[in-house]
Amino acid sequence: MADPSSGVSGNSGSSSAQNAGNSQDTQAANETTEAQLSDAAEAVGAAPTPSLTQVNPAPVDLTLSPSTLSQLSAMQVSTPTLDFSSLTSLGGIPSGLSYADVAAAAATPSIQEVNAFSPTFGITGYNAANIDATKLGDISVNAGLAYNGVTETGAFDASLQARMGLEPPSVTAAAHFGYKADANAIGGINALSLDFTAGPFGTPADPTYGLAGNFSTNFTDVDKFTASAAANFNSNGFKDGNVAAEFTHDFSNTFSGTAKGTVNFNADTVTSVVGEGQLNYKGVDGATIGLTGRATYDAVTGQTSGFFGGRASWKF
Repeated sequence: MADPSSGVSGNSGSSSAQNAGNSQDTQAANETTEAQLSDAAEAVGAAPTPSLTQVNPAPVDLTLSPSTLSQLSAMQVSTPTLDFSSLTSLGGIPSGLSYADVAAAAATPSIQEVNAFSPTFGITGYNAANIDATKLGDISVNAGLAYNGVTETGAFDASLQARMGLEPPSVTAAAHFGYKADANAIGGINALSLDFTAGPFGTPADPTYGLAGNFSTNFTDVDKFTASAAANFNSNGFKDGNVAAEFTHDFSNTFSGTAKGTVNFNADTVTSVVGEGQLNYKGVDGATIGLTGRATYDAVTGQTSGFFGGRASWKF
């Protein structure tokens, strides 16, 4: 007869072993699941791997059948003929000009001078025929810039020059500006000029500075007035100067008269007064006849002197 306690003990050991096996299987399954979840998380957070898929497109047949080419060759295209006979003006503007008028018209060039500065250079005072007889003190070298410009109202000219003496070494500077109108307008400035000189520098002589200017205008169609003034200065100040005025009247196209007055003065007083009159006649073939009278009053000595003469010229 069997022992009851032995049967109970056998069942209990088998059950314990079975429970232990189930626990191990569950733990292994959990570890596997955890590993899969970890791998999935890493896959989600990982950088994507590009994938290139090669696509081979199917060829397209662009060839034309002979029948299609034959039909295209047989087609006719209607090209209209362009007719400009009804167009009488350019751009549709009713100006009265035709294309033929524009083509036959002479071209009118428009030239605008922008920069007309040019260098100047020259040597003066030497005897070209006999260089050995030339004195070094008579030779001077001139260098500078000159400008000539044209506008709608007139012409401008300007220059800047330096004169260099060789014996003794010296330099004299000169500047000039001039304007001349194309038309002699009444009441306007028809001509204007300004000149400045300074020197000589580098020699024992006292350099002087000169300033001169003049302008002319028309009072009427036959009356012209010109005025000028000049002044010279040195290291002590004002040295001397003069003012002049000239009036010209045209009696006819060939006969004219001029009256001119000049006053010379220095830093102390008026030194002299000069009056001058002229009559001029212009004939055919460039012939001219002129009469001149001049009177001078010397304010320093109180003496008066005069001159009267004539001149004649013609071309042959």
